[in-house]
Amino acid sequence: MRPDLFDRESPTLGLKLLNSQHRLLFHATQDSYQYCHHPNLVVFRDKLYCMWSNGIIEEDLPGQRILYCHTEDGSNWTKPTELTNHKQGKGVCVSAGFRVSGNTLIAFYTATDGHNFGQSTALMARTSTDGQTWSEPRRIISGFFIEGPRQLPGGRLLLSGEHVGSQRETKRMKLLYTDQSDGLGGWQESRIEINDLAVFAYTEPSFFSRPDGALVMSFRNRSGFLYASQSTDQGQTWSTPSQTNFWDCRSRFSAGNLPGGGVFLINNPGPHHRRYLTISLSDDGETFDRARMIFGKRIRHRYGGRTKSLGWQYPNALVWKGYLHVVYSINKEDLGASRISLADLKGSPEIRSLSR
Repeated sequence: MRPDLFDRESPTLGLKLLNSQHRLLFHATQDSYQYCHHPNLVVFRDKLYCMWSNGIIEEDLPGQRILYCHTEDGSNWTKPTELTNHKQGKGVCVSAGFRVSGNTLIAFYTATDGHNFGQSTALMARTSTDGQTWSEPRRIISGFFIEGPRQLPGGRLLLSGEHVGSQRETKRMKLLYTDQSDGLGGWQESRIEINDLAVFAYTEPSFFSRPDGALVMSFRNRSGFLYASQSTDQGQTWSTPSQTNFWDCRSRFSAGNLPGGGVFLINNPGPHHRRYLTISLSDDGETFDRARMIFGKRIRHRYGGRTKSLGWQYPNALVWKGYLHVVYSINKEDLGASRISLADLKGSPEIRSLSR
């Protein structure tokens, strides 16, 4: 990124607030579940669907389920309903995104017994042809995942998450690829080596494509900056991740491509909190030279709970009907959605542009 993209001395990071429309998809109350996290989006039959993890009080403890809802216009959302639970509500479900294959909607989630990196942790899937009734769960592959398969222009699917069990003694991020269009099988592990195992805990990868066709995968880590790796063979092999100069406060982020060219990256640049949720833009996928604030005001928890970080966090985004739609958890209690006009995002002269 441009070294002065974020002004760390400014209470607003030196960024202007982006014009966007916000909606609340779930509001925690004293009588409801009080934990929301890991949101994911997909478009199915001209409706935008969102799923997320919904826990009783705290993060990733037994009883955590998956909720979902949808919208036909990007503004008015249906009431959330339960998509799935694990072990009759005694296990843990973590939202891991969707995949659409033909007329079938596939919902992925990670199932654990209360230990995210336990040996039995695995990706599960349920399928639906109407977005309402679902098949029985099926196990897909071992690992911890919070984002579903994403398709490359040639059709290949990439899936990224975490190694679990004894494999974490020598590995961290788990990168996979398949040419099976539904993502329900055929997964092969990509080759990637890391130099410093200690810098990575959760890596929560997300990727974008550069104009030259190379894929860039970024990783959460402990350094305060994103790490990144590149692939030039459609995700089969990746370069050794190296530290970038892109600020990050150790949280999930969302990266992707915009129609007609350009790359976006939505994250919490910190320095040590998730108060600021920003979007940064790049034309070439190498230098991010424009940024805007999505949220930056201070907010407080209403309820207690283990690991409930303050702020607007864990974004997931996709483009639909002329907008960039972004979903995120709020204090890990509520679940919000925003839509940003692509015309405003790409063409507004107010977007901070730094001279080359």
